[in-house]
Amino acid sequence: MLQKPFAPLNVNEIINFKNMKKILIALVICLGFGCSENNQKKVDSVIDDTSDSLVAKVDQVGDSLKRVKDDIKSKIPKFKIDVIKTIPISLQWISFEKQGSAQLKKQSDGWFSIKGEQTNANNEFLRLDGKIKRLDANQLSFEGTIITYIKDNNGGKPCEKTGTQIFAKKGDRNYYRLQNMENCSGGKVLDYVDIYDVDQVVK
Repeated sequence: MLQKPFAPLNVNEIINFKNMKKILIALVICLGFGCSENNQKKVDSVIDDTSDSLVAKVDQVGDSLKRVKDDIKSKIPKFKIDVIKTIPISLQWISFEKQGSAQLKKQSDGWFSIKGEQTNANNEFLRLDGKIKRLDANQLSFEGTIITYIKDNNGGKPCEKTGTQIFAKKGDRNYYRLQNMENCSGGKVLDYVDIYDVDQVVK
């Protein structure tokens, strides 16, 4: 059985078809642009919200890390390294040769603490306890207590000097001598209280 061939479109039908095609294409394009614009707005909104959220979270993390850092820092033990030097000291009544010793330790205010003693077999002694600092190339200021005890001096009682004292050196000598030399017994009894090698420590 032979199929009936399609009848050819006339000119008006062709024109109408083309117009409909144009209308459909235009509609699709318009819808496409409309959808794209709406979607872009939605994407932009999501990006803005996400960015704000991320920034807030980063700030929160930063604050948390700072608190953790400060907490850790506060719990780390603080160590102070003390530089301690030992120097010789002497009182002539005890011995120039068998010297005693004192420790110098630098303080934060520029002073050096000093503490030490010299003794002998008779339980006689020289004791220093205080702090010193340099005044100039040949003088040191001492604040504290200096006690000397020699059985034959001051009626057999210790001689104690407190307050501010001056130690000085002459020339190239390696020791500084207490300038308040008079023993508590008075008269011509003098105590030569010397501290040595200070220039190596107290600059």
